Amino acid sequence: MPRDELIIVIAGIAVVLIIGFFVQQPALPFSLPWDMEDGPSFIPDVAPETPPMPDQITIPSGQLTQVVFQIPIDEPDTVDTKLPDQVKLQTSDTARSFSWYYGESFYTWTIHIPASRYNYLATLPRDKPRPADYIMSDRGRAELDLVIQDLISLAGSRNLNDDQRRDMVIAFVQSLPNNRWGAVVDYDDYPKYPLQTLYDGGGDSQDTAILLTALLRLLGIEASLLETPRHYAVVLPLTEADKKANKVYLYQKDADTILKGNYLDENNNIRDYYHNNPGVLSRSYIYIESNIPGNPMGSLPVQFRNAYIQSLYDINYRPEQPITGAVIHHPIRNPDADLSFSARLVHSDQRYAYYQVYCTISSTGTGPARDLTVDMTAYPADGVTDPWIFTESESVPPVPEGESRVVEGTLQIPRNSVVQIECILRGSGIEQKKRLSEVFTT
Repeated sequence: MPRDELIIVIAGIAVVLIIGFFVQQPALPFSLPWDMEDGPSFIPDVAPETPPMPDQITIPSGQLTQVVFQIPIDEPDTVDTKLPDQVKLQTSDTARSFSWYYGESFYTWTIHIPASRYNYLATLPRDKPRPADYIMSDRGRAELDLVIQDLISLAGSRNLNDDQRRDMVIAFVQSLPNNRWGAVVDYDDYPKYPLQTLYDGGGDSQDTAILLTALLRLLGIEASLLETPRHYAVVLPLTEADKKANKVYLYQKDADTILKGNYLDENNNIRDYYHNNPGVLSRSYIYIESNIPGNPMGSLPVQFRNAYIQSLYDINYRPEQPITGAVIHHPIRNPDADLSFSARLVHSDQRYAYYQVYCTISSTGTGPARDLTVDMTAYPADGVTDPWIFTESESVPPVPEGESRVVEGTLQIPRNSVVQIECILRGSGIEQKKRLSEVFTT
């Protein structure tokens, strides 16, 4: 072959190789001819290159990585979670025995107290927004189930019927020592989980009311918590028989108004103020004392009579005047979860940077948080005219109360972009949480 022809052939092969190289490397910082603004509108029939997500993303040894943080959020006013300085931890397992009277019979029962469980409950943050949340909490729930089974067996050994068994449990909680002046423990400025009150052997009216409500609910009784500024008690839905028997009850006129259901007659006997109004029955609750022994359901300690009952002949008697500060808490499960996240660069190629997103989901309500999903999204933060968005959604396994789970996802982001990452936690029964990252450049 003549030399000139050989040169032409070699040059032609070189041109083909160069064009092939350009086609295989579209991410280089120059454009192919048909990408130029002033070029022809014809675009060859070539499938766009979208590199697949790497199966395994690893960081080479010694390679620096970029870490992206979530923007801090302004937390609303929350409950003070600080524990009293006087909380004392146990160093060994112990047991506590209880004795009480009911129905002219003497009862005894003993609970084993592992030091690890006592310390766990004693050091938990008091992070529940409502006192009724401690009733429905899963913390100590398994042990409390065993407690009620023991009390059911004890009632069965005395052939008690359902009402008698209920009243025996009420008498048991009423028998626990009141923590007045530190008689039980030398601290009492925070709510306790029901099992913790048993472990301590007593508590104030809030502690025992929470405990009694929890035990009655485990018996299948619709008990609720009554809160007033100076005292806690327990209430049950009023029955027609209780109303006719002039039992002490409260009438919840509306969500914010709780009225006294009784008055004292001229002989100082308790009477039903609404005896001619059967319509109040469905919104009324019988009173149960949890902290003072010897007060059957529907009766009042003498010192609380003025708070819940007044004489009809008292010049200050106002039957329609609400009980100041009274709230009835109906215990329900309130599952909730919170979200925080961070991300880091774990891999890059000529077109994309790959960021691993680490979402921490914390169960902050009562009971486990279930059916949750986290949506992780990366999008341009500089207002580009041709926006891109990359999203990945991950299901979250059930998160037990008070625990956390970490869910990971990978976002594929164009290189040299100004970016923000958004993570959204959503699920049935919880308020949606949205968190944003700081703005960063890939």
